[in-house]
Amino acid sequence: MNVLLTSVGRRSYLVDYFKEALKGKGQVVGANMFGNAAGMVAADIPVITPPANHPEYISFLADVCKKYEIGLLCSLHDLDVYMLSQNQQWLADACIAHTLPTAEWGRISLDKYECTRLLEHHEIPVPKTMVSMKGVLEAIRNGEIRFPLMVKARAGFGSLGLAKCQNVAELKAAYSAAADQALASGSNQYIPLPEDAMVLVQEAVSGREVCVGIVNDLNGEYRAHFACEVKTMRSGESDWAVSIPRAPHEEIAKKFSNMTGHLGIWGVDFLEDDGTYRAIDVNPRFTGDYPFHHLAGANIPRALVSWASGNDAPESCYSSTPGIAGFKDLVPKAVALCKE
Repeated sequence: MNVLLTSVGRRSYLVDYFKEALKGKGQVVGANMFGNAAGMVAADIPVITPPANHPEYISFLADVCKKYEIGLLCSLHDLDVYMLSQNQQWLADACIAHTLPTAEWGRISLDKYECTRLLEHHEIPVPKTMVSMKGVLEAIRNGEIRFPLMVKARAGFGSLGLAKCQNVAELKAAYSAAADQALASGSNQYIPLPEDAMVLVQEAVSGREVCVGIVNDLNGEYRAHFACEVKTMRSGESDWAVSIPRAPHEEIAKKFSNMTGHLGIWGVDFLEDDGTYRAIDVNPRFTGDYPFHHLAGANIPRALVSWASGNDAPESCYSSTPGIAGFKDLVPKAVALCKE
């Protein structure tokens, strides 16, 4: 069986994890709109694609799947996930296993405000969240929301527009900058939003950041969860992290699994607030936190390959040892670039 990783980008480590999971009985096809990406160099077969919002993107991927006999597809970027989630019947028709969210969850997870409201409805704690600058300023005057406040793009990715504000002047400047960044990113082409509601404002939570990876099988049934504490970030992703005990997060992980019925692994980011973990982001894909779960003993690529092959995943795939610290290393390599 061959595996297709779309929008593979810099995730060369995931390519390697899937290669190890396949044990020489299949190849990893890396797809990306840019050939000079680490994941493309690591892939057995690199394929340069049109942008995810190109009208021929889906038909292009369908041809790639047919040509390389793909049995499993995983998307690794928010906008790519969204586009594929809205157009996935062709995967079912071709009997290709995948880890895409439903069309509804693809939209909800990209819209951080709607996602926050849905989590709150299901009694999953979240920070107080607003989108209207006028409403935020009124709430500040009324004492309903207090500084410090966090600002970020409502439909962003990679910490787009993220800023911490201590007063109204900083808030207004950050809000305007985040709106400009959101427009420049093109995310508004995927989910059109009113110009006065493109930015998210949340009460800042000062506690530690915990990332929980929640794993369902390809039937949407809960199988495991993992947790790590993020120590430092770089370029919008976890850079240093340490695995932590899973038991404190079991109830919320199972609640989330039941709520979404998702396929594969999703990453949910939490901030600790005096013992309460408040969800700040939902990512319906492998996230930049996954390698820290892998270093601690998990092996979700192997589980996915097993499930897509019609087999049960080994219990060892769900292992996790607390206290395993890890970091993402930078190792320069000389390579031959992919050609268009």
